[in-house]
Amino acid sequence: MSFDKILRDMIREEISAVIAPITEAIAQLRDQGTVAAQLSSLLGGGVKRGPGRPRKNALLLLGAGKAARRGAKGKRTRGSNDRGCAIIGCKRPARSKGYCAAHYQKYRMLTRTKRLPSDWAEHAEPGTVRDMVLPRGRAGAKALAEARKK
Repeated sequence: MSFDKILRDMIREEISAVIAPITEAIAQLRDQGTVAAQLSSLLGGGVKRGPGRPRKNALLLLGAGKAARRGAKGKRTRGSNDRGCAIIGCKRPARSKGYCAAHYQKYRMLTRTKRLPSDWAEHAEPGTVRDMVLPRGRAGAKALAEARKK
């Protein structure tokens, strides 16, 4: 026998000894049913997917349930919030404090720079607040500087 053949046989035996438990586990999963069904039964309902919230059910982990979160034409449904944005003429749904996502960002920026108009109140009724056009460029920088002085 050559040294090369002895070395190959020794490596083959070591690898098969390491892989044997894994192949047995895979064979058991195949005998019991699909791997996806086994994973969902093992994981249960409280699957955590990183730093976010836990999923409501393990089937969402496998991709099921997306159709349930969509409406008839594939669009996302609004859920329990049917209020519109507080800005006059805005057709988007309210997300926070009565404003849609875009106008809420504007609300936060106006609050932070102390330029919030009095009619921009928290939880305003839909379609009751006038939108304001913010100055841009040099005029915007000048307005911010004046707001800081006050």
